[in-house]
Amino acid sequence: MASNSKAELLHRLFEIEAIKEGEFTLASGVTSPIYIDLRRIISYPDVYQYVVDLLWHEMESGDIDHVGGVPYAALPLASGIAILYQKSMIMPRKEVKMHGSARTIEGVYKPGDIVVLIEDVVTSGDSLLQAIDTLEKEGLIVKEVVVFMDREQGAAQKLAQRGVIMRAVCTLSEAIEVLRSAGKLDEQTVARIVDFIQENQF
Repeated sequence: MASNSKAELLHRLFEIEAIKEGEFTLASGVTSPIYIDLRRIISYPDVYQYVVDLLWHEMESGDIDHVGGVPYAALPLASGIAILYQKSMIMPRKEVKMHGSARTIEGVYKPGDIVVLIEDVVTSGDSLLQAIDTLEKEGLIVKEVVVFMDREQGAAQKLAQRGVIMRAVCTLSEAIEVLRSAGKLDEQTVARIVDFIQENQF
């Protein structure tokens, strides 16, 4: 989609506080000057659909059998793609169910099926690698992951070492430049974020 459309979306994400500046403790334990919270978009259908469309158009065209949502924040994104574009969806579980079917993957699939994993925001890539491990143990093939926001802290390189291509709708650097140009982030904040990215590589 057009770059100005992406800029418009980033403005909206800032307005609904899906992109926030401040001091935030990430899952890794590191304190970040910016936080991306795409869970909020499920309350804004226009933004939700826009994000889903951009993810879909970022995917490499070709035969895939399923989209897979990385638990838990990316599940609405994978669901949106499955519904809007009529693709089968599966879900690698974060933990094995201790009751019922005790499945590690929800959905219908068979060994050899090709899966594109969907993620909202990627930092170290560890959640993606865990999901890939779960899928591969069941004989599924993951060649590509598509993320909305790459925080540029080493995930793409980690995935490449596994032979998996990561495609991102946008990078954190691109996002902060769009927001700086629109006057939503000041120069001092942008400098802090740039320093944070460079100093916190995984």
